[in-house]
Amino acid sequence: MLKNLIKRGNMKIGKNTLIFNMGPAELCPSRDKGLCQVGHRCYALKAERQYHHVVPQYRFRQARFWLENESHVISKAIKDKAKAIRVGSIDYVRINESGDFWSQECVNKLFEVCNEVPELRFYVYTARRDLNFEGRPGNLTVNGSGFMVDNEFKAVNEVTGEYVCPGDCRDCNLCKQNGNKTIEVVMH
Repeated sequence: MLKNLIKRGNMKIGKNTLIFNMGPAELCPSRDKGLCQVGHRCYALKAERQYHHVVPQYRFRQARFWLENESHVISKAIKDKAKAIRVGSIDYVRINESGDFWSQECVNKLFEVCNEVPELRFYVYTARRDLNFEGRPGNLTVNGSGFMVDNEFKAVNEVTGEYVCPGDCRDCNLCKQNGNKTIEVVMH
């Protein structure tokens, strides 16, 4: 069941957030297309290498479910997982802690999922500047990695701008809300 492939947030992301990946970092289409700002320095790739016996297999199962099912099946699983949380509430869904959109069809499917789960706020990071994000639902924030959609998430060696990623999403909503902001994160 997909609800086993949706996890609750962690100490960095926050327990009020569900996480679902369209695929593993190892097969990230953005890196393969040369669109990623960080390439092999990706933190999701590091996790897959460090925990190589479990993490890649888990993310491959997520990818398979995402690609093989229609939006209403995925939406139901997200709703079921949010309802099953006994302590605290779920406010957000982080899409793609690893990997990226495979295609325009995946963008369109995410739009459908967001429309089918209007009670939750979704956010995603993507380096897929080659895809079309127009007409996205109001409960979705798209953070372009190195380009602007709702926000731009920019990997830097030194902070030069107004908005800086604190590295802890529990008390920060910069990437969760649309704001036409350039949010810098220092490479580490």
